[in-house]
Amino acid sequence: MSERKPEEDKLRLFLVIADDTPDALMRVLGVASVQQTRLRSLTARPDGAGLSIRMEIDDQGDDRAQFLATRLAAAPSVRSVGFGWR
Repeated sequence: MSERKPEEDKLRLFLVIADDTPDALMRVLGVASVQQTRLRSLTARPDGAGLSIRMEIDDQGDDRAQFLATRLAAAPSVRSVGFGWR
């Protein structure tokens, strides 16, 4: 049994605020899927007049994280996107 290297355990946390519409979560997940992210945790809950979505994904580097954030921000219904380390 091999031990995992610490860098393999790094997760990126994305916080997305979207309109609270029936398809908002699926739109966000669609972007993550197209970008071939490996989702490790997901929570979504109403937050005022919007929907707060928290995704933890395997880290694929700074450039990929920035690209994903840009793509998420361009998705319909998305109001804002923030990301960082978990």
